[in-house]
Amino acid sequence: MMEAVALLVLATGSGVLGWLLGRKQGTSPLRSGVAPHLLPDPALEWLRRAHRAIGVWVSELDPQEEGPRAERIVEPERLSVAQIVAVDRRLERARDQEQSGAERMEGGMLVFHAQGGSAVGLLLPDKFEPGGLAGVEDDLRRLLDGVRRRPHLVALAQAQSQGASLESVGSVGLRLAYQLERTLDSQVIVAALDGANVRVIGVSGRADRRLLDSQLPETSELAQVARGAQEVQISKGDPLGGAVADRRSRSGSVLLLPIRHDLKPVGSVAIWLSTGKEPSGPARAEIMEAIHNAAARIDRALEADLHKRAATIDPLTGLPNRRGFDEAFRLITAGQGALLYADLDRFKSLNDTLGHPAGDAALVHFARIIREQIRTGDVAGRIGGEEFAVWLPDTDLELGSRIAERIRLKLGSHPWDWQGRVWPLSASFGVAACPETSSSPQNLPAQADSALYQAKRSGRNRVERAGR
Repeated sequence: MMEAVALLVLATGSGVLGWLLGRKQGTSPLRSGVAPHLLPDPALEWLRRAHRAIGVWVSELDPQEEGPRAERIVEPERLSVAQIVAVDRRLERARDQEQSGAERMEGGMLVFHAQGGSAVGLLLPDKFEPGGLAGVEDDLRRLLDGVRRRPHLVALAQAQSQGASLESVGSVGLRLAYQLERTLDSQVIVAALDGANVRVIGVSGRADRRLLDSQLPETSELAQVARGAQEVQISKGDPLGGAVADRRSRSGSVLLLPIRHDLKPVGSVAIWLSTGKEPSGPARAEIMEAIHNAAARIDRALEADLHKRAATIDPLTGLPNRRGFDEAFRLITAGQGALLYADLDRFKSLNDTLGHPAGDAALVHFARIIREQIRTGDVAGRIGGEEFAVWLPDTDLELGSRIAERIRLKLGSHPWDWQGRVWPLSASFGVAACPETSSSPQNLPAQADSALYQAKRSGRNRVERAGR
């Protein structure tokens, strides 16, 4: 699977890397052992060298994270800490406001581009030749496009590798979104009927990746088309009905098309029309053919998901059960991550005093709080009676502990009652992380369980880290 991911990440950065390799005359050789598909380094270092820049920055915003994800490669001897921080803040502002341009900074000339929650920038020396600015801007646009597409392509590679004999819903949705984007050069979102809900299963490279796996409001136009309540139409507003609260709605016309298999509603597609006109002729035929071919595959994948969920989902909380969580954990490809184990305190006393229906309600309440406090891409499961687990990919021990503490405080600060009787709920947590407590993710369950046991012995209602 890693080979498939590497190839797709290589495709993501090929527009930048291939172009830069052709321009790198006179620069110092790369260190040994570096493969060109590794992003952001050495891609960022190559870009910096190609323009003899002082530094290169990448900033990505994910509202589910504790803060923005930032990457930078600089020549520290040429910049003070204050100058580096000043560029950091300027690029964050450009990212948040989707600004592009060039600005004189204390350390040099900052050229930057931002779009869709990501921003990139190059800090050029004061003696930079203005005639080379066009090349810098072109390279930054290529880098920004690669940064924004990278998560989608990695997700697509993972989806493809996980479904050798049967495609997943996500792999079909992502393929369809990218195929339609290539055909029309437009932003595309694909949604599917998932039981009683309508879920986003595919987003193209130009679309907001935060939408992936989000549930659409019942009243949204895209959901109505997916259910068959509305036919083909042109939307002038937000067809997603605010599925992501702080998402900037793109103005203009959006073509909404149903996805049907044997006349049965399966899902829908939203295509942002840059010209404001519906595609016609060969382009229209290609769109309809792609949707028709995807419809049966989406339908089969949804049926397979339904049967799989029956065996891997806890019916009480809706979270993966022990089997489902273990299957997800075995598919870990991230080299870094944190594992949380959590256990409701004095759960037997609650059951004995208020009865098992109250215990079930408390478990549902705790599961809801865990869902609210973790991020998109994290995996939570109910792995025992009152025991839960959360896998936090690309998360260090410190952040994992803060997320566990956030869940603990949320549970303790929200009163819970059963039929009018208030019952204080609390939980104990154990946290382990790779590589801080183990060089292998496979050792984390035993470490997190041991840390949870220590939290129980130390008085409950606390977070303990492995290795202490």
